[in-house]
Amino acid sequence: MANVTETLYRLQLLDTELSERRSKLREAEGLLCESSELAAARRADEQASKELVSWRARLRDLELDLQSLNDRIATTEQRLYGGQVTNPKELGALQRDHEYLKRSREKLEDEVLLAMTRFDECEKTVADASAGLEKAETKWRAEQDGLTREIAQLQARIATLDKDRAALVPLLEASELALYEDLLRKKGGRAVALLVGQVCQGCRVTLPTSKAQLVRQGRGLITCTNCGRILIADQ
Repeated sequence: MANVTETLYRLQLLDTELSERRSKLREAEGLLCESSELAAARRADEQASKELVSWRARLRDLELDLQSLNDRIATTEQRLYGGQVTNPKELGALQRDHEYLKRSREKLEDEVLLAMTRFDECEKTVADASAGLEKAETKWRAEQDGLTREIAQLQARIATLDKDRAALVPLLEASELALYEDLLRKKGGRAVALLVGQVCQGCRVTLPTSKAQLVRQGRGLITCTNCGRILIADQ
């Protein structure tokens, strides 16, 4: 029966490592996606590009408006100073139109200058965002390569542990395995506890000398009187 207890203890060691490895595997597989850092860098790059496109279009429209206004001013000046119009009233109206157009041009030129400034700033922002995105992608790819290797290693180790576990299970009676698995669920993954001296390492309670002796003598599957775990003597 001592061999059964030892087999259960070995099974628990395997199950403990299996649980840890599977948890790490799930965590690693969960990271096989775009990181928050990369996602943020991508959003920043997209936003900067959209703003650049917007200001490029705004600048183009303003420059076209300015060209149209300059054409109107040139036409007005030609009529105003070309000697074609001699009527004082009409000349006065042309002069007022000319002054209004020039004021409009000054305002539009200020808008063009502002748009050019914003466009230049956006170009720098796009360059910075693109560099940031490239850096984030490089880091992410390196992390993904590392995760891929880690996952492969974990999968290989889990396969080995599963094989070792499968070899132990047939050594146990169905009732012994059922007791172990029931305790494993109820006791937080620790069905078998070491007995050091007379102290159960599962709950830290000191057991009667007689029970401790039974454990050391291998007299059946002995459980702790306090926590109910299967006891195995510390070697």
